[in-house]
Amino acid sequence: MNKRSVNGLENGMRRARRFAIEMPLRYRRSGETGWFEGQMENISRSGVLFRARELMAVSALVEMCFALPVEMRGEGCGQVFCQGWIVRSVAPPARSEHPAMAAMILDCRVVRGASG
Repeated sequence: MNKRSVNGLENGMRRARRFAIEMPLRYRRSGETGWFEGQMENISRSGVLFRARELMAVSALVEMCFALPVEMRGEGCGQVFCQGWIVRSVAPPARSEHPAMAAMILDCRVVRGASG
């Protein structure tokens, strides 16, 4: 590692601020039709950390969907659809827990009034 790189980030670049938001999300491998249920733990402008029943491989393309929790600028709530790729997978320490996965967001859109 050179002096310009800290935790894989170049000087001047910082990790995006994370917001602890625990809420349900749906996810699937890119190109699949069925959704799986997961639980978001935190989100930033660049990624999502969530728990799911099964681990996905690092570098797998993933689609995620979750409810927009509040009205924005007087507009009704909607759904957030994101495409990303898995950058980290962590097996649970206990068998009773679900694995955690971190996904980098590549593309994201909000659909107002969507019911899921």
